[in-house]
Order: sequence, then C-alpha cells, then structure tokens
Amino acid sequence: MLEFQRQVSLLDLLHISCSGFKQIKQEEMGMFSRSHKELGIMEDEEEGACSCCKEFLRFIVLFLQAVVLIGAISCLAIGIYTHEVEYGSRQLSSLIGVSMYRADSVMMIGGGAAIIAITLLGFIGAYRQHKCMVGMYLCIFVFLALMVFAAGILGYIFIAQLEDNVRKSMEESLKKHYGVVVDKKKNNEDITKSWDSIQQSFQCCGAYGSENSSHSWALYQQETFWFIDRYSNGSLVPESCCLKKSPIDQHQLDLCTGKIQSDPNWPPTKLPPVLETPLNYTLYTVGCYDKLHDYLIMNGIMIGTAAIVVGVFMIVLLTFGIIFYRNMNSS
Repeated sequence: MLEFQRQVSLLDLLHISCSGFKQIKQEEMGMFSRSHKELGIMEDEEEGACSCCKEFLRFIVLFLQAVVLIGAISCLAIGIYTHEVEYGSRQLSSLIGVSMYRADSVMMIGGGAAIIAITLLGFIGAYRQHKCMVGMYLCIFVFLALMVFAAGILGYIFIAQLEDNVRKSMEESLKKHYGVVVDKKKNNEDITKSWDSIQQSFQCCGAYGSENSSHSWALYQQETFWFIDRYSNGSLVPESCCLKKSPIDQHQLDLCTGKIQSDPNWPPTKLPPVLETPLNYTLYTVGCYDKLHDYLIMNGIMIGTAAIVVGVFMIVLLTFGIIFYRNMNSS
C-alpha cells in the first residue's frame, strides 16, 4: 500500500514537472515569436526609410537634369547666336585673327546639342531606374562637363587676348588682304566683304584709333596694298567708310572717298592730324576695333559665363548621379 502511494506521488511529480517545462517552453516560444515579429517590423521600417531616401535622391537627379537641360538649350542658343549672327565669330574670326572665338562658338553649339541628347537619355534611365542606361549616361556626361568648362575658360581667354592681339590682327588683315586681287583669291574676297559690311554697320573706318590716328581711316592710303598697288581706282578710302544716303549721291560719295578733291584740309586728302571736327562729315573716322570692342567683350562674357554656370550644375548633377547609381538595384 505504501509502495503504491509512493509511485502515485512520483507520477504526480513527473506530471507537474512536465507541465512546468511545457509552460516554460511555450513562454520561450512566445518570446521568440514576439522578438522575430519585432525584428521583422524593424527590418520593414529600415527598408521603407531606405526606399524613401532612394526616391528622394531620384527626384533630385531628375530635377537637376531638368535644370541642366535648360542650361544646355541656352548654351546651344548662345553658340548659334555668336556664330551665325551677322557679325558673329564665323565672319569676324578672319578679321580679328583669333580663331578661338569661332572655336568657342562651335564648342557651345556641339556641347549644347550633345548635352540635350544625353540628358534625355539620363532622364529616361533615372525615371525607369535602369542602371545600365544611367551608367552609360554618367560616363558620357563627364566628358561633356569638361568640354563645357573648356568653352567657358576659352571665352574669358578670348577677352584677355582682345587688347594684345586683335588690334594688330585687324591691322594686318586690312593692309595685306583688303581689296587685293579679290577676283582670284577667295580669302581676300571674303575679308574685303567682311570689312565693308562691318565699316558700314558700325560706322567705322580702318583698324583702330580716332580721327587723328594713322591706324584708322588714314591707314588705307599709308600702308594697305589696296592703295599702294592701285586697286583703289583713285579712292583714298573705300566707299564703305562713307555715310551712304538713300538715294546715293555719287558726287558726295566721291568727295568722301577722295576721288574728287575739294579742300586740301579735308580728310581723307589731308592726313592726320586733322581738325577736331573734320569738315568731311560723311567720312567715318573712328577705327573699327574701337567700335567692335564692347560687342566682342559682351560676346566673350556671354559665352564664358553661360558655359561655366552650366558646368557647375553639371558637376553637382554628376555627384548626385553617381550616388544614385551606386544605390540602384541591378536591372
């Protein structure tokens, strides 16, 4: 009887122990399940925050691409204007002797057009989150950013060269090429037409200087092959140096060019120095460099400033673009 009671007590003890172990196990499993759920929630929150950052970064890249696209259109427009306008780099480069003026305009045209095309590619890649397309866009974009910066620097170098080189180049082109065998030498013909057009439009005559300078209107009869080799047909200055009224008064034009001499004290018959107020009112007496100077400075500043500003935005876009690319999933 005693033995039976001892066995029953032992069974009860085992049952209680098993129940306690099961309860502890269940509590441990519940704690593990709660920890796992909490960990999953934390991971979801981190993924959500990361996704939000990526979207914000993508928005910044798209916004900067829109800004650069507007800048590229501006560069293209400035390049076309400074190259193709009536007195643009295409026409003036042969006169002023600074080839970088034309090269700068061409770089602005080429760079602006290329940036527009490649920015559209990058916009599609960023919008669709296509990693390969964005990577190709960034590689080409680096080269274009350097090209735009180079165009901006050349614009300011051109301004610095105006004082040193342009006056001498204009004088040399006038002395050696103006009006000389224009029927046989195409280059001389183009230079002659450019000089005539500029002298009429800017109301100037000769290379540089005032009415008392030997480098303005007086340069023609003192040092140019046009006068020395008798291509002038008796004129002391070209007709493009004279004010042309409509209808054209040929007699007045002949007086202005010196074909008809009326007063030995009148320019162009009389060489400098002349009266402070010349009696030949129809003759332009100021050199063309003096009239073109502000125009060329304005074009150089316009090219240099536009290119450098766009270049800065391109560098900022390049920085954010690389960060965006590194955080993209492969596709």
